[in-house]
Amino acid sequence: TSYLAAIVSAEDFGPLLRHEAIRRGMGSAKTVVFLGDGAVWVWKLARLNFPGAVCILDYYHACEHLTLLAAALYGEGTPLAKRRYRLWKKWLLKDKVPEIIQQAKADLPTEAGPRKLAKLQVNYLERNRSKMLYQTFRNAGYFIGSGVVEAGCKVVVGQRFKHSGMLWSRKGADHLLAVRCALLSGWFEQFWKA
Repeated sequence: TSYLAAIVSAEDFGPLLRHEAIRRGMGSAKTVVFLGDGAVWVWKLARLNFPGAVCILDYYHACEHLTLLAAALYGEGTPLAKRRYRLWKKWLLKDKVPEIIQQAKADLPTEAGPRKLAKLQVNYLERNRSKMLYQTFRNAGYFIGSGVVEAGCKVVVGQRFKHSGMLWSRKGADHLLAVRCALLSGWFEQFWKA
């Protein structure tokens, strides 16, 4: 595991991430996999810095959108919404996103508010369907959850920067992030010499 953190824009972070991937051997990799949540900026970063990568939407983020979809279609917390959510979670793991979309479109409510919310979620599924082939990805040996990244954020940032009473200047935080990443990645000696 290697860690990379910086207080920069997504446009500036992408090349840093690409440089770290190259340092880790991406140039000789047969396949490059980019796993992220559903934010549009994440996929732009992937497209610009990792062209040709297999892009995977974090399974748990996808499930959050299924929850919102089921609530919009069938009513939040209703037995039908719960059943559909459980069924759709299983379908996600079997590469059945088109079936979820088809069923959701067939069940769109007539009420304007819930219909609009449901369409937002259907659009999300349609936009990300190629990133949600979880059975295919798992069969290839790829991770489908970004939990290791979320944990990395807690280790790098949370354990050092978020204690009560701590205040950081941007410059101080940037420097400490670099040190934390070097320490936790196991290349502090190289970092210190440079």
